[in-house]
Amino acid sequence: MGRRSVWGTVACAAVLVMGAASAAAAIDETKGGPSYVSGSLRKLGRGIANVATCPIELPRTIEKVSLRDGYVAGATVGILQGVWRTILRGAVGVFEVVTFPIEVTEGFKPLLKPEFAFGGDVWDE
Repeated sequence: MGRRSVWGTVACAAVLVMGAASAAAAIDETKGGPSYVSGSLRKLGRGIANVATCPIELPRTIEKVSLRDGYVAGATVGILQGVWRTILRGAVGVFEVVTFPIEVTEGFKPLLKPEFAFGGDVWDE
């Protein structure tokens, strides 16, 4: 059995597991409100997305600080805040991936705002 066959088998198994979990989530949501399964899967997806997009926080924060407070602030404070937000988003993403089956916050609410790196204009310092 070659490497390609192993990866193909793993990919097929992952698709089947995710499909079954999605079906279970859809069945539970008909009872009203998000289910445990859909909440935990959203948390897993959010964690993966935050780990993958955490480097975006640095240029994004520099830009936002520059537009709000000027270019000198963006080149100084923006860099420091961007580095911090990059580390924070990556760490929270890893935490959410590791603890996705555990309801840490009520209703699997996000630990960071915005929920994703490209989450709109909601931006807290």
